[in-house]
Amino acid sequence: MKKIVGFILVIVFSFSLFACTELTTTTTTTSGSDTSETTTSNTPVTITYAAWNLGTVESVNLERLMIDAFMEEYPWITVEIIERPKVPDSTGTSEIDQNWNEFLGARAAQGSLPDVFFTDSTETTIMNNWAKDVTEIAHNDPEFMNISEDIREAANYGGKLMALPYAVYYFGYYINKTIFENENADAPLFEDTFSEFVDKIKDVANHNVTNGTGIAGIVGLDRMLEWYPAQLNSELGWYTYDGTLLHLDGIEFETTLTLYQTLMQDKTFVYDAMTPEEQLAAFGTTNAWESSQLAAYWEYTPIIGSMLDYDFEVDFIGTPGTDDAHQIPIVLDLMCISSQTQHLTEAYLLSKWMSFGKDGYLQRIAFSTDEELDIAALNMTPLQPDEELLDAFFAIYSSFTELRKVVEYDNYILEPNKYVPGYIKARWTEVYDAETTLGQLFDKVRAGTVNYADVKTSWNEIANDALSIARAAVFQKLGVTE
Repeated sequence: MKKIVGFILVIVFSFSLFACTELTTTTTTTSGSDTSETTTSNTPVTITYAAWNLGTVESVNLERLMIDAFMEEYPWITVEIIERPKVPDSTGTSEIDQNWNEFLGARAAQGSLPDVFFTDSTETTIMNNWAKDVTEIAHNDPEFMNISEDIREAANYGGKLMALPYAVYYFGYYINKTIFENENADAPLFEDTFSEFVDKIKDVANHNVTNGTGIAGIVGLDRMLEWYPAQLNSELGWYTYDGTLLHLDGIEFETTLTLYQTLMQDKTFVYDAMTPEEQLAAFGTTNAWESSQLAAYWEYTPIIGSMLDYDFEVDFIGTPGTDDAHQIPIVLDLMCISSQTQHLTEAYLLSKWMSFGKDGYLQRIAFSTDEELDIAALNMTPLQPDEELLDAFFAIYSSFTELRKVVEYDNYILEPNKYVPGYIKARWTEVYDAETTLGQLFDKVRAGTVNYADVKTSWNEIANDALSIARAAVFQKLGVTE
């Protein structure tokens, strides 16, 4: 019986998810005892890590604390942080961080890419052969498969998973609930449609004063053309992207443009529509949020920790939907495992610990709530829809009842910047004509200085050509078909 128990333990370890880790297992039996003792030792390895959120070596930084804790959790793995070099700025008078992709390119040329690294463009990492396909190891991990599919598979190209989710951040409206309480009015809720949301803001907004005592309604409408079309059609994502193409010539984009331009003429509750002089007269400041004179503030959740510092009550409702759809815009940070790594299992373990893994996330909570460490409140919501993780996060943000609805909703549109090949060109840098890029055209159409009807067809065609060319190149590089 003792030998059988020891053999079973060896089998369990050998066929675990991380079976490629070298193991040395010995079984010892104590005379007169019914138990056997199995000890496991792992071959020591060193892996490297690079990220843009590590702060300085001298600072108390949550990410560096997490790496130290990882090495305690997995004592046979040593993590070496690769610091990004400093380079002269454009003036030559001071130093700045080296461009991220130039940093990675230099390491790749030396054959020393970090085993795990952040990416701001999976297109760049794929086209330069920097990233490893991690489909097999990730898809055999139940914790990875517990992440919402649209998030976990964002960087999956034709069946090859080329990056892992590090963190998700939500775009939307912070609500000053104290203003609504003081006015005996209903505060906006996650479930509100956009029209209901606007009506609630109008209830408390007071722009028609000149003595500085007014209440501003809403700020941050400039992003509407990116997120609102998806509230009119559930088949659309960020900036009308449907997973393959943009629909800048569609009715949803045109409807949003008209709505935006109409709202920007309404100075009764739209803070953005006012001049700085009008804002100063009405609210006594040009920063009405911090003075608790703004009802709805557009931002995203990386700044959520600062919301705990105000003496008014704050919540976050995401973006309101419509009767047709309700989809929350999010930003996804990604990390890659190097194509040059010799330690895939350990690199994956580190990636998981720093991002979506339950044990790692609970350690983040422990660090961020340790008063002796004096670090900023955690701003990363759990990637897994796990009640224990959600409860731990919302123990920090106990008043953010609407934000919890956002996180648990599981219907998102992802900002394409980091994972959609060709999107940067299609949104900003591709040439429209001799004087205008697509980003400049967007600004002119939104401002009304260029007639949308005159350019929508050619604009859409040029943008989609950029997407199609880049997508085809990535798929060809990976040797897969769409």
